[in-house]
Amino acid sequence: MNRKSAPSDPLTRHAVQTLSSTGGRMTTQRRLILAALAASPNHPTAEELYHQVLPKNPALNLSTVYRTLRWLEQEGLVNSRHFEGEPHQDRFDPVADEKADHHHFRCRACNRIIEFDAPLLEQVKQIFTRQQGGQVESAALVLYGLCADCAAAGSDSAPVP
Repeated sequence: MNRKSAPSDPLTRHAVQTLSSTGGRMTTQRRLILAALAASPNHPTAEELYHQVLPKNPALNLSTVYRTLRWLEQEGLVNSRHFEGEPHQDRFDPVADEKADHHHFRCRACNRIIEFDAPLLEQVKQIFTRQQGGQVESAALVLYGLCADCAAAGSDSAPVP
């Protein structure tokens, strides 16, 4: 089976479907950026993706990474996330249908980002709808503190840049 015709990760599969329905092309650069984003466990920045993909494609430039990420965001395939301590830096989070409203914990010592579900937040959304009459479309919760590893190590350091 041709790898290009059957991408293995859901993000790339969805991007290929979206591109084919709009007449767009799945370029080598887009494919490499998508693969790096899908494989990343920690919500990479555009710069991190650029440095990850650059050895595989030395012709890649940072503006291509940004354009690809913005396109993915417009298509609803990724969300840009902002975390405390990174005022001018977006991190990118692939959207997985089954986890559309997942939440994040950011360790202030090691900067690790941990995803988690918060079923109680669904109740909060329902309460808001009942009380205010609005319609909540999504919710994002970010908690900050020390992850289990840093807490066990007794870390109380400032965030790692």
